[in-house]
Amino acid sequence: MSAVARQDVTVLDCTLRDGGYYTNWEFEDTLVEEYLTACVATGVDVVELGYTQFTPGDRGPYGRFPSGVTLALRDALPDGHRLRFAVMVDAPALAEVPAAEAGPRLRRLLADGPLPVDLVRVAVHHSGAAGVAEAVDSLREAGFGVCLNLMQVDLATPAEVAGLVRLVAGLGPLESLYVADSLGSLHAPRIAELVEEFRAGQAAPVGLHGHDNQGFALHNTLAAAQAGATWLDATVLGMGRGAGNTRTEQLLAALGTDQRALQPMLDLVARRFEPLMHKYRWGASALYAIAGMRRIHPTYVQRLEEGLERDVDVKLRALDFLARNRKTSFSAASLEGALRHAAV
Repeated sequence: MSAVARQDVTVLDCTLRDGGYYTNWEFEDTLVEEYLTACVATGVDVVELGYTQFTPGDRGPYGRFPSGVTLALRDALPDGHRLRFAVMVDAPALAEVPAAEAGPRLRRLLADGPLPVDLVRVAVHHSGAAGVAEAVDSLREAGFGVCLNLMQVDLATPAEVAGLVRLVAGLGPLESLYVADSLGSLHAPRIAELVEEFRAGQAAPVGLHGHDNQGFALHNTLAAAQAGATWLDATVLGMGRGAGNTRTEQLLAALGTDQRALQPMLDLVARRFEPLMHKYRWGASALYAIAGMRRIHPTYVQRLEEGLERDVDVKLRALDFLARNRKTSFSAASLEGALRHAAV
């Protein structure tokens, strides 16, 4: 695989958003300050601050960023920094307001935020992409750049992928179109195929959001870049839901960032994120690999692993039950059913 030049890609770090699944979107103020400073120093292009939503929900404080993202950060960041800031909105959250009002409402919601958000990432299951078209228009008209993240695209048939390409081509300008390896099930050849199909059929730059269920996140991300993807997601030490994501520090190194420039990020990993990893236990494992290969939603494994006293054979039987019943979306009831079956 030939090298991909750093200047040819946009690196988006989504630690505060994806890592929030473990911390309930609560981060110490000093950690966030050190994290943003390291992102500036190592050349990260975009930082995703978290989820935002229009009504109270379970993904952090309503209408606010994670607790550590404070107004003081404006002064903490160095003059002339080039970081852009993003938030993610899930399609179900968009559905809670009239589509034409999504942009103005979000603009008002973010107006008093601590950092200037100019990019909104809309996360939508690939089968529901047509349903967010009007909201995407509204967000764009409100002055936001819009990224469309297609979730669980590995489950799409060839005909569905072709339809998605046509749909996206008609959406109007996007900052990027993301292939999201939501289940950690994709391999490099399939990723390259998807990237090439989307690049050939519509005008937006293509990106990849990789998960590390099978230990392939970095490899898959580089394969996507080799195939022409120019927006690449990562998180510090891979911190993210389930098995986690492509590691920011590894991706930057693979893209050619030298040791001296990378040192602030590595210091941050050693001081701040390795203790968090020890506490919350994200990362690739045999159970996550099984979930990825059999297309089981990663939250099932995360919940199974929370029960440290639970027998491993029960976990394995539960995963087999979930796979046979094609549980690509998480529900607590399905998990309880799988555990009842596994205990028999």
